[in-house]
Amino acid sequence: MMRPSFALPLLIAALTPGAALRSQHPDNSVRVALGFGVDTLGTSREIFALWRNYLSSGPGCSQQSSLWAPSELAQWSVVDLLCSYVYQGFSRFTVVHLAPAVGLDSTYMIRTLVATVSDSARDVYPLALFRVYATREQGRWVLANALPRLTRDWNHEGIGRVQFVFPATRRFARDRAAATSAFVDSLAAAFQVSPPASIGYYFTNDLIQTLSAAGLEFFPLGADTVGGRADTINRLVFVGSSSRGEEYRHELAHVVLGPFLAPFRPAGLVQEGLMTWTGGSAGLTFNQLMPALNGYLSTHADLTLASILTDPPSRTGTLDVGYDGLAVLCKMAYDAGGLPAIRELAGAGREPRAVLGAAARILKVSESQLDTLWRRRVADLAR
Repeated sequence: MMRPSFALPLLIAALTPGAALRSQHPDNSVRVALGFGVDTLGTSREIFALWRNYLSSGPGCSQQSSLWAPSELAQWSVVDLLCSYVYQGFSRFTVVHLAPAVGLDSTYMIRTLVATVSDSARDVYPLALFRVYATREQGRWVLANALPRLTRDWNHEGIGRVQFVFPATRRFARDRAAATSAFVDSLAAAFQVSPPASIGYYFTNDLIQTLSAAGLEFFPLGADTVGGRADTINRLVFVGSSSRGEEYRHELAHVVLGPFLAPFRPAGLVQEGLMTWTGGSAGLTFNQLMPALNGYLSTHADLTLASILTDPPSRTGTLDVGYDGLAVLCKMAYDAGGLPAIRELAGAGREPRAVLGAAARILKVSESQLDTLWRRRVADLAR
């Protein structure tokens, strides 16, 4: 059963966005290979073919695929929970492990490396190492996500609309969780949107561990593993924080305010600024972020909103000048004109000039006065 099958040829298949339900036609753009020692005899061969066909179909985040478990297709609007991480134009997939899943009946685990190879030195640059499962459902093998399987033994605590899921070794701060659940309803009411029926909130001490539970065993996150990610379509939140795991509200703001922003195509920092103003960032509240922002501005007199929107400074610890600075601009807009002003700012488009023009109109100042007014507000908020 475990005899390696090194002689199997590489699969060459098309990987085109929007083609998950099309018939497969081999192409020269994507290579799916078998790693050393991967068994493809018996059932493993059938499962490898299933996974190969899915990768060949051009998976993405804009369509569903009948190759996935019907139960999960019914649960999630975008069934492939890792699609936004692992399908980013990379063309080389290597299945490094395929075997029966320990402790799970009629289930196989598939671990895959996605990477690019440099043209000159042939060095390998991995994007992700991730896992999915294959399981029997309705009499056939289908694909399934790692998340419900890897967290089946975790604690599940439902408070209001939020289902908190965390390792059994992790202490649960119920009072913080209750306040976070209340935040969901209050934010939805403030922005006049219907609150999500439920939100899955997964948290551990660091983001690497949390994303691993979703099946993402490697992904380049940088040195700081405190943070969060939001899957707004599926209403899922992934948080890594040893001190504020139950109250990382920035990602929840993404989920709650997704319907509010849906009609617009806001600039990335306008969107993140809105989430930072309403939900904080890096585990801190909006007000707690202001002293560090003000300190940075005090030592960078030439920094402007235009330069932030064009080329924001790199994040340092809990200070993100782009997120925090645009959060202040969102607050200024709301204070001047309420939700209509936020809609105008979000609907201004993605070009910095358009964003700043909208902000100046909302605040009834010239664009040349905008930076001075903004810096003054930051200083006031930092007191």
